[in-house]
Amino acid sequence: MPDQVGGMEDQQAEYRCIDVQGSPTVTLTHRHTFALKNNMLSGVTLPAWLSFLWRHGGRLDWWPYAPRIGFLTLLSAVNSLLAVPDWVLMRRRVAATRLHPDPVFILGHPRTGTTHLHNLLSRDARFACVDTLAAGFPSAFLTLGPALARLAAPLLDPTRPMDAMALSFQTPAEDEIAVCSLTGGTSPYMPLVMMRDQALFQPYYQLESASAADTARWLDAFTWFLKKVTLRAGGHKPLLLKSPVHTARVPLLLKLFPRAKFIYIHRDPYTVFSSAAHMADSYYPYTALQRMTPPDVTRFILDQFSLLHDAYQAAKPLIPPGNLVEVSFAELEADAVGTLRSIYDRLGLTGFDRVEPDVQHYCSTLADFKKNDLERLDPALKQLVATRWQPFFTTFNYST
Repeated sequence: MPDQVGGMEDQQAEYRCIDVQGSPTVTLTHRHTFALKNNMLSGVTLPAWLSFLWRHGGRLDWWPYAPRIGFLTLLSAVNSLLAVPDWVLMRRRVAATRLHPDPVFILGHPRTGTTHLHNLLSRDARFACVDTLAAGFPSAFLTLGPALARLAAPLLDPTRPMDAMALSFQTPAEDEIAVCSLTGGTSPYMPLVMMRDQALFQPYYQLESASAADTARWLDAFTWFLKKVTLRAGGHKPLLLKSPVHTARVPLLLKLFPRAKFIYIHRDPYTVFSSAAHMADSYYPYTALQRMTPPDVTRFILDQFSLLHDAYQAAKPLIPPGNLVEVSFAELEADAVGTLRSIYDRLGLTGFDRVEPDVQHYCSTLADFKKNDLERLDPALKQLVATRWQPFFTTFNYST
């Protein structure tokens, strides 16, 4: 399956962004405007990129982002050439690959600890995992592998911009990044590129209100990419997948994988908002092709959180008993090994004793890691968060 392209219909979105005009907003420093690295679209190929420009080019701010647009255009042509070996040599094997029926999905809002949990669980060699190379260059990673990583090294910082966690092409990564590139933007990650037009991409969270063509495009790219990851891992391992937007897709994921297991992680909402605001200021500028404003970013953070929570709570009863575990970031942070052991026991996953030494070793490498020193929320902004996210506070017993 080549990259999926086609037109996203500019239909009236079913969702509406909340109005934050006149309300307190996050603070932005408007840095990294001319940066060319750390871009989640670095692996897009020319057909998908041209499709994106055809649909949305008129909405982009060509100044000051013309250098970035030009660089991505050049990179997409290179990526198309690099994709040839995967397509010519591997497409039949990929098409014949069967996905394991028992994947594990890590769910949770962005900035709740999903990455930490993903890194811990990926120590278990039973899983086929998405890494940064596969997510970043989904059309070429299977054949070119280490050579591609060396070639693309200048495009990646050694630490994540938002939290200084170690970053390499072997680091576990989010599958939705790959789907975003393969589809030319049929993804709820696209507000990071077009924050002003975030409502256009809201149907892609659950895909229930997306057009039939867009839904098919997303599904084709998703399953094709998972087959490639599975094949690279030997062709028979269950997948371990983490993309926060999957939190809104439980019904769809259960249709694809009725036996899937889910781990949902939650965290103090005020900390989540502060961390999300920090991420918006420190990482979103690397991917933006529109100027971001504080009201737009505030709206995005608040809207996304509410949408994911509401969708997850509505769908949670669909998950078969024994296939869902909910944990807090506080307990994972306090006792990572004990929390993982509990997760394994509750999901019926065997063999934690075999994995525990690797988990302990990974935890030891974090001994000197310093978390972000997040700014204290302005009282008015804190009240806005408490009001907008009240259902989450209630569901998980967080104090307002």
